[in-house]
Amino acid sequence: MKHAVITGAANGIGEALARRLVHAGYAVTGVDVDAEGAAKLEREPGVRFVIADLSTDTGIARVHDQLGSMDTIDVLVHNAGINAVGRFPCVGMADQEKVVALNLQAPMALTARLLEAARIVPGGSLVFVSSLSHYVSYPGAATYAATKSGLASYARSLSVALAPWDIHVMTVFPGPTRTAHARRYSTDNSREEKRMPPEDLAEAVLRGIEKRRRLLVPGFGNQTAAFLGAWCPRVVERVMRRAMLGKN
Repeated sequence: MKHAVITGAANGIGEALARRLVHAGYAVTGVDVDAEGAAKLEREPGVRFVIADLSTDTGIARVHDQLGSMDTIDVLVHNAGINAVGRFPCVGMADQEKVVALNLQAPMALTARLLEAARIVPGGSLVFVSSLSHYVSYPGAATYAATKSGLASYARSLSVALAPWDIHVMTVFPGPTRTAHARRYSTDNSREEKRMPPEDLAEAVLRGIEKRRRLLVPGFGNQTAAFLGAWCPRVVERVMRRAMLGKN
């Protein structure tokens, strides 16, 4: 049985990915700091968890050690992420540093350790969950946007470096998704039903893994936004600024 490891798997996108991969025949190991959410998902056959805070060196070491005693990894999904929102001068430095630690430093450190220990099988996949903000910007969450763009750049270079070992690397750029995370950090949830269900995103990610895609922008609306962000960046940035920060 193939083995998938998903960070941030106790809820939201990570939970949907865990359920979809189990349905596809994978044994899933989730990594999360949310012990309560993890316990609920562990009731599902085929799912187990390592409880750890990946924003700390101790947490990364714990995950690496635990995974070292398990089966080698066919799919590793770096999904865990947090945000710190508000006008940039008003966001505390400690909050920004934790965003950087979890969203960017942890995937880099854990990937390096697992590759060094040869825990990713040849023919396996590394999946990095970035953000549509890579294309359209994210006023009000500059540090989050920076970490997600950094993750995309890291994955792009890693895909070239790992090609000789037949390890597939895919970067995913989700737009607004119908999760508690999005609800918590959004300034306007009045159109929440328009956001992509996490189950649809999980299905797209699985198809991307199977087709060994390098880049995935799921959903026509998100693809349109990414295109406009690339070719009309100032227009899109003005729209995002108004949506996130208002007119002032």
